[in-house]
Amino acid sequence: MKPRVFISRELAINSVFLQKLRAAGYEVLGESLVAFQAVPFTLPPETDWVFFYSKKAVHFFLKNPQTADYLNNKQTAVLGPGTAAALSKRGYNADFVGNGEPETTAEAFGKLATGRRVLFPRAAHSRRSVQQLLEGQIIAQDLVVYHNEPRTDFTLPTCEYLVFTSPLNVQAYMAKYAIAAEQKIIAIGGTTAATLRESGITEWRVADLPSEEGLAMVVLRY
Repeated sequence: MKPRVFISRELAINSVFLQKLRAAGYEVLGESLVAFQAVPFTLPPETDWVFFYSKKAVHFFLKNPQTADYLNNKQTAVLGPGTAAALSKRGYNADFVGNGEPETTAEAFGKLATGRRVLFPRAAHSRRSVQQLLEGQIIAQDLVVYHNEPRTDFTLPTCEYLVFTSPLNVQAYMAKYAIAAEQKIIAIGGTTAATLRESGITEWRVADLPSEEGLAMVVLRY
């Protein structure tokens, strides 16, 4: 029987995670446990930087008609490479790309943006990690562009591996299922790992890189 892996995101046919694990003999299930919805927002007239935490933030920010030309004369920053790729697909190259971890990203970004106005398009339930780490160092402009809520309308089979891609996905899963001692738990990054810790989970592994390839390599090494 093939070992079964659940990952808390929808997977495209050409997903690196899907291809690598299927080739290695795993059964892979991909489903986001979070529902997303655009919310109306008003842009500040002036800012120096626009910092995106996630691909969803890029999507919902640029989906709004009022943002059509907003980024043209501004510098852009992203938390990690996946978000940089999402921004590039929309025709914008990020001026700063973090490594996906809030602490090291905030430290590096702070050196560029000290004293500057930084707009943070974000989810309603974002932890605002970089904003908080740079409090007093930058002029943060907070902007909720989409709503994110844990889903309850899902049913999952028992999986040997559970791969969580955000804190809210952890919360959604654990509101419905208990995690068994024999299940192997993987987090995409430190913020998601912190939610596992807060939820009482004592053993997990964190991807070396916050990407589908990084997550797949953790599964293969577990």
